[in-house]
Amino acid sequence: MVEIAKPVAIPKVRKPGTLHSFFALKFHDGDEDKAKVKSIEKALNEAGITITLMARDVEKWGKAKIPKDKTLMTDYAFPAMRQCDCNIIEFSEKGVGLGINAGYCYAIGKPIFIIAKTGSDISTTISNLATKVIFYDSPNDLIEPFRQIVADFNVFKINNELKKHIETMVFPEYEKNEPAHSLGHIKYVIDRSFKFAKGVPDINYDIVYVVAAYHDIGHHVDPKRHEIISAEIMQKDKKLNDFFSKDELRMIREAIEDHRASSDHEPRSIYGKIVSTADRNNSVKSCLKRSYFYCRRLHPEYSDDELFNRAYEHLKLKFGENGYAKFFFKDEEYEKFLSDIRKLLSNKKKFIETQRKYIKSIKTRNNG
Repeated sequence: MVEIAKPVAIPKVRKPGTLHSFFALKFHDGDEDKAKVKSIEKALNEAGITITLMARDVEKWGKAKIPKDKTLMTDYAFPAMRQCDCNIIEFSEKGVGLGINAGYCYAIGKPIFIIAKTGSDISTTISNLATKVIFYDSPNDLIEPFRQIVADFNVFKINNELKKHIETMVFPEYEKNEPAHSLGHIKYVIDRSFKFAKGVPDINYDIVYVVAAYHDIGHHVDPKRHEIISAEIMQKDKKLNDFFSKDELRMIREAIEDHRASSDHEPRSIYGKIVSTADRNNSVKSCLKRSYFYCRRLHPEYSDDELFNRAYEHLKLKFGENGYAKFFFKDEEYEKFLSDIRKLLSNKKKFIETQRKYIKSIKTRNNG
């Protein structure tokens, strides 16, 4: 008798210091893939994460049949994703289902963690959807990054109604921005803001969250005044009155106004310093991508050669030995980035060759 697939039961209560994640990978229905899942799950368990996997928990490795009036994705996977804390996708090998998985979780506001073997090609689209991309050589390389992720989940307590409002009414507005200031960048800044806020006594994470969520929302209106415009848009959001006092809203406005690296004054509060610091690049590739697409939006009439030259001059002014980019918290990732970008900026010809090669690879992937 054929077993009929049943919806998986997701535990409603987590043990303290743990998470339950939806897990997906391109599965080939073989012992090699089963062994791969088992080794990754062992590492995630050690980090404090349990997982739900459709191939195993619903389809029972091919032994359970999906009824004709149902589909695996809409009737089994989507409901499970909604009940999980986050979504982990093994993306060493691409698959259409994995892209649908990521898109759905992104739409409902679930954090997405992409894991992939070192050297894997992760598209810009998927990178922008992800909260974090983690490369690994062996499953044990995943333990420490996910331990930190679990720790962050259990520290940062955001008002659920506030979070829902931001995800529903604010995040979609970032579709109007160019790629360098898209929602992927905002989520990156939110994550790093929480990282720095963790070391500040009596910090209000709701304020940190709103400042980071709103800080670039006006970028498509006027990049040169986007910090002022973003603050004005935040002030028009009357729903925020349900969560913050007038003094707190003033602090949020000032922090948004103060976040820009080229600002002529230091941020007026710790919240401005947190988001200003979190807004800085911490990888050379990200910096090269953002600077190119930002310049292209400002000057669509420029050739690539002109854009590369402008990016070089801009980044040298920003990150050079006496650059204007300010940093208010110690961060090893940023310090390494600063060392790497300054080394690249010391040779203009090498900088342009590197950026040209990287932008060409992005265009090739997007057109492929």
